[in-house]
Amino acid sequence: PEVGVVERRIASPWPADNNVEVRIQRNRATFGRWDVTIESTIGGSHETLIGLDGLQLAESVYRTVHRDVMTAAHARQWTRLHAALVDCNGVRVAIAGHSGAGKTTLALALALRGAQLRADEGVFIRGTEAVGLPRRVHLKAGTFDVLPEIKAHDSLYLPYAPPVWALDPSTLPSERNVSSAVRGIDLVLILDGWDEGPTRLAPMPVPQAIQSLAGQSALWSDNHGVTLRNIAALLSNAPCYRLIRHHGDTGADTVEELVASCVTPGT
Repeated sequence: PEVGVVERRIASPWPADNNVEVRIQRNRATFGRWDVTIESTIGGSHETLIGLDGLQLAESVYRTVHRDVMTAAHARQWTRLHAALVDCNGVRVAIAGHSGAGKTTLALALALRGAQLRADEGVFIRGTEAVGLPRRVHLKAGTFDVLPEIKAHDSLYLPYAPPVWALDPSTLPSERNVSSAVRGIDLVLILDGWDEGPTRLAPMPVPQAIQSLAGQSALWSDNHGVTLRNIAALLSNAPCYRLIRHHGDTGADTVEELVASCVTPGT
């Protein structure tokens, strides 16, 4: 009960023919603890966990759902990119980079200006189609320093090490458009750190972009041929840029200028 739950609806690229059933009851021995049984139609898994607190319970359910989504996606030859996904003025932008590169901060900065945040950490691609992996947006302490206006939005503190705050994406300004959840990516950005120079973009050669994106995606894929094929298809349709930011700059102004220069956004 102390952990909020947000319902997210997307136009799924695969049939909703799999279920995760969760049965929760109070633990009889310890107040504030819960017993949970989680059953999944994928692989027929069955798990019973005893004496969980609210955060552990929510994590257990999320872990099962996340695993099943990944399994269903892989079975249909979708590849997961380690990236955020934002629809900005009709242009779909994938923001890739290693953990801590600032994907979430940049995506949130654009969302606060009216862009629609589709995902902050995971994007499924297959051919020229893409769909975000929905979840609460995970904020790190540094996000509040670079983007102090995000403090005005309620977030749930999660006592990890280091700590994380979970933000309900439905509280962001833009209205969610479920029907357009699955479509092509128009621009790919790869975040390449900060320095003392001005924030700047540079086109990234396709071979280098493939290597960068594949290196991140390999963490979730055991079919490297499918991964390379999907990334190559993505980059045949969307130009890729390296984004280097000045210290303390989210990069949102630069991205909006780039988006404005796009004359043929995807449909």
